[in-house]
Amino acid sequence: VNADEIMDEDEDSMRHLGFLPLSSIYHELDIHQFIINRQRSLAMDYSLNDVMQLLVYTRVLVPGSKSASFQQKDNIARPFNCDWYDVYRALDYFAAFREGLLLHLHEQVRINYNRNTDVVFYDVTNYYFEIDQEDEFRRKGFCKHNTRNPLVQMGLLLDADAIPITYRLFEGNTHDSQTMMPLLQETRKEYGLGRIITVADKGLNSGDNVAFLMAKGDGFIFSQKIRGAAKDFQEYVFDPADYVEKKGIVKQADEWSEKDDNQDAPAFRMKSRPYPQEFWVTHADDVKRKIPLNVKQIVCYNELYARRQKHKRAEVLEKAQKIIANPKRYDKKDAKGALRYVQNIEYDLETGECISTKRIPYLDLDKVLEDEKYDGYYSIITSEIDMPDHEVVKAYHGLWEIERSFRITKSDLESRPVFLTLAQRIEAHFLTCFISLLLLRLLCKQLQGKYGPEQVIQSLRKYQACFVKDNVFKVTYYDQIIKDIGDALNLTLDRRFLKTGEIKQLVADSKRRN
Repeated sequence: VNADEIMDEDEDSMRHLGFLPLSSIYHELDIHQFIINRQRSLAMDYSLNDVMQLLVYTRVLVPGSKSASFQQKDNIARPFNCDWYDVYRALDYFAAFREGLLLHLHEQVRINYNRNTDVVFYDVTNYYFEIDQEDEFRRKGFCKHNTRNPLVQMGLLLDADAIPITYRLFEGNTHDSQTMMPLLQETRKEYGLGRIITVADKGLNSGDNVAFLMAKGDGFIFSQKIRGAAKDFQEYVFDPADYVEKKGIVKQADEWSEKDDNQDAPAFRMKSRPYPQEFWVTHADDVKRKIPLNVKQIVCYNELYARRQKHKRAEVLEKAQKIIANPKRYDKKDAKGALRYVQNIEYDLETGECISTKRIPYLDLDKVLEDEKYDGYYSIITSEIDMPDHEVVKAYHGLWEIERSFRITKSDLESRPVFLTLAQRIEAHFLTCFISLLLLRLLCKQLQGKYGPEQVIQSLRKYQACFVKDNVFKVTYYDQIIKDIGDALNLTLDRRFLKTGEIKQLVADSKRRN
């Protein structure tokens, strides 16, 4: 090596190798063959399969816009037969065969991974767009981030092992509860699913959804609100009689780091009862009427959950006290959340600034005590009256995996913001995000659940090689996760130095069925 060599302008000697494990799963699912078969009848001089791989691999390794993904083409250690304008053209084709590809993916997962659909998890999230005006697809609706931007809604369905089955996009003003029936109806028919038990949060707990599932002979496990529920149900919840302590049911998401070293194991108590609960159901004449349906109500008390709620409330109350001591220091936006516990305070509707009045702000202790009453409690209703309570609760706790999938898609895969306007290209964008998530989940399954998708993403992004000289590259990162991936997929990922021909051989190996 000549120590006096000068670098060229815009030189980038790093090459991503983290696509190799993703390529292995991609080709195991025969995605390449599906796309190549669809392209045979089309006249084009670029590869749809290469565009799909480029968008899927960069979504995991270096997420960004479609233009940014193309700019990464030369930094990935394999060639891609496409130009920048081909990427956008390909999106139209991806949208056109989206349904067929999703069904193909389901069949491949069923064959290769023994997919379990006895229990499925369903939830809805939304994605906002950096635009002001609505169109027929991107509509304004409820958003947890309180943005006023137009949205699209996504309903996502996972199997019992948290492997994605399918998804659907809905207009942004579609209510969560109205998304489940269309997706399940299409999926059961097209995917040939048997009887399924759908697990969902309280946003999907509507009389129409309950009646729909039971009429189809399917089951459900839904969260049910306690606050604001019927008086007799609240009395049942807070009556200490019949609660039984259980162990081994606390979900991972409830683990709390601020535990005392010498305390006993946190309590988890539950009880249940069969109950003819009344639901508002839309009848054939489009009128809602109350009908009783036999369900099982399960009530749980989780001490870890109670401590976490108390801890969070203490932070809010501390802020509320600061607002009371100095009201003008906080405008309505800054005071949000803590205002729940502050009385006698007013804000200007236009500016959001605090208005000076003669009334003295004070802490609403009655509201604090009322909220404390619900700490640690939550309830579940299910059609599965004969299923043991602990199995129902464990199934419900698995719902956190779909929330995790949304978080991974939004944060780690950076699926938003979306810089696309046409509806079919927005559909294609989320298709590539879905495939990226699917590959990650299946890679984690290959690793026997030893690592989470977030950990795998970080290792794949660091697994790169740097050009040294004369056709020689030096691999710059290697860890236990990469080692385990190599062992699981039969890929040689532990070489310190690689020649160009050896990288090509690794690419070929990643396309080989194990």
